[in-house]
Amino acid sequence: MFVAALAAWPELQNPAAWVRTVAINKARSGWRRRYAEHRALRRFETEVVVGRDLPPDVEGFWEEVRGLPRRQAQAIALFYLEDRPVSEIAGMLDCSESTARVHLTRGRRALAERLAVELD
Repeated sequence: MFVAALAAWPELQNPAAWVRTVAINKARSGWRRRYAEHRALRRFETEVVVGRDLPPDVEGFWEEVRGLPRRQAQAIALFYLEDRPVSEIAGMLDCSESTARVHLTRGRRALAERLAVELD
C-alpha cells in the first residue's frame, strides 16, 4: 500500500487522505472476509453432522479433507456432504462462483494426489 502511494505520490492531490482511505478499505475487507469465514464455518459446524459409524475408508477420506487448506475443505464438504451447487457455495464462502470452483478443483486435485487416485 505504501509502495503504491510512494509511486503515485506526485499525481495524488491529497496523499495522506489516499493512504488513510486505502488503509481503512483494507481493514474493512479483512473484517468482511473474517466475518464471512466465521459465518461459513458456523453453518458448516451446525448443519453437517458426520455419523460415528462410517466405514473406515470414508473416515480416512474425510480426515484427508480436514488436512486441506480451510477454503478447499469447506468447498469440498459443502459440495459433497451437503450437495450444494457451486453458486450456493460461493455465497456461503462469500466469494465469486469462479473462486468457489477453483477451491473445489484444487481440493479435488490435492485429494487425488493424497489418495493416489487419477482424475478424469
